[in-house]
Amino acid sequence: MNRRDILRYLGGAVSDPQLDKMIDRAEQEVVRTSVPRYVDGRFPLSVGVEGVTIGGVYLSSRTLAGHLQGCQEVFLTAFTLGPGIDTLIKRYELMEMSLVPVLQACAAVYTEEQADTAQEGIAQYAHERGLFLRPRYSPGYGDLPLSSQRFLFDVLQVSKKIGITLTENCLMLPMKSITGVVGLSSDPSLCHVGKCMGCDAKNCPFRQENRPRN
Repeated sequence: MNRRDILRYLGGAVSDPQLDKMIDRAEQEVVRTSVPRYVDGRFPLSVGVEGVTIGGVYLSSRTLAGHLQGCQEVFLTAFTLGPGIDTLIKRYELMEMSLVPVLQACAAVYTEEQADTAQEGIAQYAHERGLFLRPRYSPGYGDLPLSSQRFLFDVLQVSKKIGITLTENCLMLPMKSITGVVGLSSDPSLCHVGKCMGCDAKNCPFRQENRPRN
């Protein structure tokens, strides 16, 4: 796992021998416990000013529309590390609370990394057609409401196929799960520029311009 990203999830912690040992333990536990599962689907796309239409369903979001300008189709995706991670974290809350934030950080990074790996089939599809991928854009980013999760869950049959469920507030269980919209465009100029290109959180340490320099 990317150690720098783990440290960022830990609030910008500075590496030291004790923390490094905790991260090593947490990484091993997360990898051992994970059972990754993934589903995606390809849909036609129409982009407007105030929102987008995906597979005949309109989603109101200026930020998503801006993110997908120039795209003609999208893949909707869903990924989870499985329920074992939630159980693992609950167990350590009772056994060793000091390791819990490290487990959370490692699991968050591993979720992102494994979701990226799962999307390699989309990258291959795009490459074969001379297209380029936009970074994954998830419900809750920008002004795309978290309630958009319901649309993704319905069209991809997420609960049936990979076992993720939604709470009344549209939060996902297992917690280490990701959904997203991946646009495909013939224009490479706005592609592969980082996952945060459409996010409005100016103070997030994961924004490219806020990342510490080596």
